[in-house]
Amino acid sequence: MVKKLGLLLLFIGIILIAIFMFTDIQMSFNFWLIGFLVGMLVSAAGMVLLIIDLAKAIKAEKLAKKNN
Repeated sequence: MVKKLGLLLLFIGIILIAIFMFTDIQMSFNFWLIGFLVGMLVSAAGMVLLIIDLAKAIKAEKLAKKNN
């Protein structure tokens, strides 16, 4: 569940960043900056969730090796 949510947030963040990178001429700088920062925060949240999922998988693998 965490992995899917992390991937979804990362994807949405990348799409938001792309939108605000291509439309920077048509909007004010403050609006562009806020949108870009929101996209960066959403992407960062997705990356954090993926790192947490990876850490859990590594911990489970070490525990499985220890038990064998």
